[in-house]
Amino acid sequence: MKYIEKSISCDKEILDIINYIQKVNPDVSDIIQLLGDKNISFKKANTTILHLIDKDTAAKYVSLIKNDLSKNMCYVAELNPGFGILTRELLKAGVPLIHLYESNLGLHKILEIICTKYPEKLKLISFKSNLFGITRAFYDDKATKKYQDSFKAIESKNWEDETYMQIIGACDDANLFTFIIQNLIFRNGFMFYGRPVFYIAILPSVWNKYNILTSLNKYTYTKVMFKLMFNYELLGTLSREAFIPWPKKKQYKRNPTILSAKQNYEQLYVIKLEPKADIYTQLSSKDWIIFSYFVRHHMQKRCNRVIPALEKWIPGCGIKLIAKDYTIYTQFGDLTPTQILELFKEFKSWPDYKESHFIESMKASVGAHNEFEFLNE
Repeated sequence: MKYIEKSISCDKEILDIINYIQKVNPDVSDIIQLLGDKNISFKKANTTILHLIDKDTAAKYVSLIKNDLSKNMCYVAELNPGFGILTRELLKAGVPLIHLYESNLGLHKILEIICTKYPEKLKLISFKSNLFGITRAFYDDKATKKYQDSFKAIESKNWEDETYMQIIGACDDANLFTFIIQNLIFRNGFMFYGRPVFYIAILPSVWNKYNILTSLNKYTYTKVMFKLMFNYELLGTLSREAFIPWPKKKQYKRNPTILSAKQNYEQLYVIKLEPKADIYTQLSSKDWIIFSYFVRHHMQKRCNRVIPALEKWIPGCGIKLIAKDYTIYTQFGDLTPTQILELFKEFKSWPDYKESHFIESMKASVGAHNEFEFLNE
């Protein structure tokens, strides 16, 4: 797909967007000018970066999050603020200072104008990469350092303290939760300086994927980690049409897929997502990394049986597991996330654990840091 570089009269999608803006936000003429500017590029094929264009939707967004957000606004970060429509509504709601992270440098001009109108209330931070959209590049050391440097001015906090940053934005990336989970496991990215909280608009399919654990194809490694490591809440819904670029419709043959896609075309879910403050009372930071491998390895197939799987690492351990009420038929898919965590603690407590082949296998896997295995589970 090409970037949108032709005049607006030559592009039906842009004309449709302009007509929509004139209907829902007629006083924002600067947006229409920007959409017709050949120097502003909105990549049709990449809907990961979403920009809000409807002020009524922006007001609804803020109404969904403001009560909780107002409890702690020590460092409010709006990702991809775009045209500043949500920014204005956040200021109206009483947010004292908003840090704007916009990766599209072509939009900085309009954001600079807004910053001038609200001195000492807005800070525009130049960052060339989308903080919600570098899931694969993140595993490069240089990308990691660059990512964390963007937050280095923030005061770090102890993990169990209140959140150090409040992140607001919208993302159309199906791998977003996977990326955030990886941040937490390795304590980098968003998690490097403390515990953040996210107030984000996401695809309904992403939310549904992480809240349905019973299906054979749905109960996977990332769902287990998500349930154990995060508190989460669905706050409300927004119109997908209020965000650009608009998604491209595809043809699906299966009814469940059709229903899921239809929901994605029509809505975004606003959620609150916050890492649990007490996760390090369960396991140490290092042990969470080890546990993540334990889960990923054994949840490759939901039907993997517990006793035979662990017997491969520590021969003869089945007797200990039977004493804990496991049977030779117990599958990993039969266990809740909490039960899987307790199984790992039991496994790690055995004297033979430190000399087991599991340690070698884990070190080889974690050392390789294979992001594609993580993202394409």
